[in-house]
Amino acid sequence: MKQYEGQGLTLRPANENDLEVILGFIYELARFEGAEEEIQSTEAGLRDVLFDRGGADAMIAELEREPVGFAIWAYSFSTFTGKRTLYIDDIYVREHHRGKGIGSRMFRALAEVACQKDCGRMDWYCMETNLTGKEYYRSMGAEEINWFKVFRLNRQQIEEMKQS
Repeated sequence: MKQYEGQGLTLRPANENDLEVILGFIYELARFEGAEEEIQSTEAGLRDVLFDRGGADAMIAELEREPVGFAIWAYSFSTFTGKRTLYIDDIYVREHHRGKGIGSRMFRALAEVACQKDCGRMDWYCMETNLTGKEYYRSMGAEEINWFKVFRLNRQQIEEMKQS
């Protein structure tokens, strides 16, 4: 991703010095979603995935040099489009900085990445209870997909399946 600067806002690729900030944002987001007890991420784990193995990418949003948001994304593949999908795992702007266009600018930066990588689409999850988020996503033109449900195996279930 290329860096963006304008009107005191900077969007830039995250680096290893941002690990503490990223983990802090992850906890803030989890508190917002009521899921703080589910966080298992550590700085070491984030370093491994983001910087050592390159399994995901991250951006930091700064307003007047203060970190105010972040996004983490990775890629999946769609057999329907025959292309990669940019999957946004997290996108978050601190509550007192919402409504300033920061989230919209972050989505535009992610759209630029998706175009550069020739992605056929961008996907993300939104909690059913996040009504303001859903309203915002619809206002961007995003389509809510209601015709499938997400299924998940946690690590313990994966281990059990491996043994069966």
